[in-house]
Formats: sequence, C-alpha cells, structure tokens
Amino acid sequence: MSSAGFSPYQKFSSWISKTENRFKWALILPTIVLLALITVYPTIYALRLALSDYNLARAAESLKGYIGLANFREILRDVTFWSSLRTTVVFTVVVVAVEFFLGLVIALILQGAVTRSKIVRTLILLPMIMAPIVVGLTWTYLYQSEFGLVTYILRKLHLMSYRTAPLADVRTALPALMIVDIWQWTPFLIMVLLAGLEALPTAPYEAARIDKAPPFLVFRKITLPLLKPVILIVLVLRIMDAIRVFDIVYALTEGGPGEATDVLSMFIYRNSFYLWNIGKASAISFILLYIIMIISVILVNVLSRVKETV
Repeated sequence: MSSAGFSPYQKFSSWISKTENRFKWALILPTIVLLALITVYPTIYALRLALSDYNLARAAESLKGYIGLANFREILRDVTFWSSLRTTVVFTVVVVAVEFFLGLVIALILQGAVTRSKIVRTLILLPMIMAPIVVGLTWTYLYQSEFGLVTYILRKLHLMSYRTAPLADVRTALPALMIVDIWQWTPFLIMVLLAGLEALPTAPYEAARIDKAPPFLVFRKITLPLLKPVILIVLVLRIMDAIRVFDIVYALTEGGPGEATDVLSMFIYRNSFYLWNIGKASAISFILLYIIMIISVILVNVLSRVKETV
C-alpha cells in the first residue's frame, strides 16, 4: 500500500516513530563509538602485540616482528605461569567461598529493621568504598613486622614466631592477602544479598509460618531456591573480580615473598614493566581473558537455567 492511502494522522505517527528511532540512535551512537575506542581497538592492538616479538629490553634490529603463537607456546611451557595460575585459582576459590558464606550469614542476621538504618548501611559499605591502595597501605601497617597490630596479636597468641611477619613468610603471605580481600569485599555480598532477601515474596513464608515449619527447613526449601538468581549474579561478579586481583597484591607483597603471592595479574605486570616483554605480557593477558570468559559463560548459562526454573 502506498503512503498516499494513509490518513494525515497515520503519516504523522509514522514520522514521529522514525524520528524517535533516529533520536535514540543519535543518543547511543557516541557511547558505541567511545566503547569501541576504549575496548575494541585496544583489544585488537593487544592481540597484535601478543602475536609479535615486542620486547623493549632488546634492540629493535634483534626483534623478529610477527611470530604467531610462539608467545603462547612459551607461556604454556613456563613453570612460573602455572605457579601463578595455581595461586590465582586458590586465592579466588578461597576468598569467594568465605565472602559468600560470611555475606549470606550476616545478611540473614541483619535482615529486617536494622537494614533500614543509614548508619548501619554506611558502616557495612565502608571497607568497600575505600580506595584499594589505601586498603593495601592500611593493612601493610597492620601486618608490619615490628609495630603491626595483627602481627602483635598473632605473636601474643603464639601463632607466629618473633622472627617473621605475616607478609614475610611464604606460608602466611597468601592467607594474609586473602584476609584483606575478604575484609574489603564481604560488605559487597552482604548488601547485594540483603537486597535480594528483602525482595523475596512474603506469601511462601506466611504459609510456612502457618504450617510451623522449622527455620532451617524454611531457609533450605524457600529462601535458598528463591535467592539462587541473586547468588549466581553476585558469584559471577566476585569471581571475575577475584581472578584479576592486582591492587592489594601490588600494595602489600608485589608477588612475594618468592612467588608465594604471584597471581596472574602480577605476573603480567612483572613481564610488562620489569622485563619489558610486552608481547609475552599481552599473550598472558589474553589467556587470563579467555579464562574469565569461559567461567563467565558457564555461570551465565547456569543462571539462565535457574531463572527458567524459579
């Protein structure tokens, strides 16, 4: 049907609809361009570096240029890479598990009138809103060998020798970092899980109250299944963040002592700014990106299935 057959009102409505679509695209186009400039282009450039022999510590005439997957093969044969990967996995699993457990328990305890207090919410969020480098420096003083409060308490409890400190011992350096991360990011899980608990429907709980169901049974049969989407979302966010942890490691230990706290992000940093091997560092970055993407896809698929069943 030609446009001549439309009434003036229909023509005006069609013009308004097209104008709205153009206006929407005009609004989001700058954002799309900006995202392309700060994500797509650097990613492509980093991939080009990962496939080249780009090393600032060597003379330009000794570089080979494009070398294909040689950097990736070298990394997979590097014992230090596998050690850093193992440390990253241990760190991520432990901190996310402890943070989730503490966050859920504290959220269940605080659920109700206490959560409406702005002072309580502010105090809960305080560790999370502090700058990471400030957190690192604060805990550096707490772990300090001679005057650190945490070190003093551990020595008084005979849990640590007077000859060492938490960050100076290969056996305690990684657990010390885990404690800092748990202290900083457990509030995030508390607040997200609190929001999820407050958004749950009340009808199932009223029915359970009428049936006089035990609290643990109510938690296992009602609260936990209804809270699963929120739990998976918060786990996705924390796992992705914990895998690429860098700031507190750099501020507290710089990967030491030895390689006790040498996570993948620190391994990338050392290859980039200590060894100047930019090509290898870019290749490690892509390996880390692939690991995060695989874990994210698995968790998002699980989340989609859970949402369909809830």
